[in-house]
Amino acid sequence: MHKSRIFNYISLALLSLLTLQSARAARRSSDSDVLIAGNAPLFGGFAVSADLVGFSMKAFDSKFANMEVAARINLLEKYFPIAELGIGDCDKSGSENDNHFAVTSPYFRVGMDYNFNQKLNGNRLFGGLRYGYSKYQYDFTSPDFTDAAYGTSSTLRLTDLDGRNQWLELVVGVETKLWSIIRLGWNVRYKFRLAQRVSEHGEPWFVPGFGKNDGTAFGGTVNLTFDIGKTARKQIKKKTE
Repeated sequence: MHKSRIFNYISLALLSLLTLQSARAARRSSDSDVLIAGNAPLFGGFAVSADLVGFSMKAFDSKFANMEVAARINLLEKYFPIAELGIGDCDKSGSENDNHFAVTSPYFRVGMDYNFNQKLNGNRLFGGLRYGYSKYQYDFTSPDFTDAAYGTSSTLRLTDLDGRNQWLELVVGVETKLWSIIRLGWNVRYKFRLAQRVSEHGEPWFVPGFGKNDGTAFGGTVNLTFDIGKTARKQIKKKTE
């Protein structure tokens, strides 16, 4: 079976599991759930997570992938400051020629998510914003480069070209509790470039953390999250007993 098809099946299974778990949590919830406003503690713990999509793409030998982990804190069960750190990797050859592009470099994002769900029923509906930054070096090779002046062909090899990108991301996503401290969530992202500095020899095809290089891009993650410490719901229950 083709690797990309296997990857699609895995992604579909993860999203189906998340949807099923969200429906179960919604059935368990009732009007007796404690409202967030005015009840949740200021500090509700912190969490660490990993994006399953990026690591799966790399495992199935995708031509490009962003592999990242994240850490966030929970404030009032509404505000979730978050930091994301990852490595972007791309090794791609042209489909109609033998041109080759390669880059492997770290990136980071910082931002905030807001939970629109007003009840502590295990589900979260997020909206958020990220600022992303990546400083990288990229390589470009063209084995059949034709000199415009002399008409001769030779190999063009450009290495360690410097690039820097800054961008913003608008994020919308959901998250639900699977078991104990384990949570699963997914989000979609609309990205738009703020600034770019690249080599005079040409722009990169792929920007670590951003994706295919353009003024805007879409992306998304499927996150396996571990909530560390007591949940806000348990703390509130203790206060109300």
